[in-house]
Amino acid sequence: MKYISKRYVVLDNDDEIMFGKLYKARDLQDDILVYIQIIKDDEYINKKFLPNLIDESMNLSHINSNHIAKILDLGTHYTENERCYYIVSEYFAGIELRKVIKGNYMDLNSIVKITRKILRALDASYNNKLYHGSLTEDNIFVDENYNIKIYDYGITQANKGVNIRKNNSIGFLSPHQININYTDMESDFFTLGIILFDSIFKKMPFGIGKDEEEMLKLIDRGIDWNTVAINNENIALVNIVKKLIRRNEKYGSVEEVLIDLSKFMYVKADIEKNISNTLEVNQEVNTYNKPQSMFLQKSLLLILTLTILVTVITQFQ
Repeated sequence: MKYISKRYVVLDNDDEIMFGKLYKARDLQDDILVYIQIIKDDEYINKKFLPNLIDESMNLSHINSNHIAKILDLGTHYTENERCYYIVSEYFAGIELRKVIKGNYMDLNSIVKITRKILRALDASYNNKLYHGSLTEDNIFVDENYNIKIYDYGITQANKGVNIRKNNSIGFLSPHQININYTDMESDFFTLGIILFDSIFKKMPFGIGKDEEEMLKLIDRGIDWNTVAINNENIALVNIVKKLIRRNEKYGSVEEVLIDLSKFMYVKADIEKNISNTLEVNQEVNTYNKPQSMFLQKSLLLILTLTILVTVITQFQ
């Protein structure tokens, strides 16, 4: 077992603790389950990161959203070679969105359901002047009823808008985060577009570059839309993705995205209704034609029988 700050015991069985990964742990003092992660103090971390994060955690505590994980504790953790920070967050009985996507556990309805909840969380934080700045498929947890909990709120803002580049987060960063380390609401929308694309097509829209320069080239190259299956059912959702990630005529608010999602659900409902009506009509036609077909078969059989009978009688005369 691995202990952090002599209070938290990590319950997951990884041989080594990965920086930035959320681990299930037990708080020995309060005897509750929590999530804990270790943040490496490297060139991306601001010198005032910890006191800033304390302030952001206080702001988080005032946000009334079931979809945003609260920070319970944080502090400094030392390994043999370096200084790190630990962040303890409330526990949520779910799995990472990445696992939900890769496990094919989502249809278009559940994708929209999850997206709407992400947007509601973002809206609640924006109303409190707090962006996320480091959304990935690994810090959004989903339960069996598609309820969600978003982690890592406050980390990028406490770091003066600089994303700390944990794990493969480079594939979820907006161009201006990669270029000039600037984070805002548009950064969150861009990331949401990437997550939504992966949810629909089970692939990253730009791929994941090995470094920042390559990632920017992949984004500049754009998405090859010929490699994905766009159809009447998902095209409205794909158009939302396009507006989330493009560089001009972007969404200006959470409400605008929610409105387009609602339009998509209405269109999808109409398509499903039309398909259902068509099936019902076909079934009625088949039901109506069935007796007629049986009558025709019997008539033909009677005519054939009479013809044979007349032929036999004629031969005997």
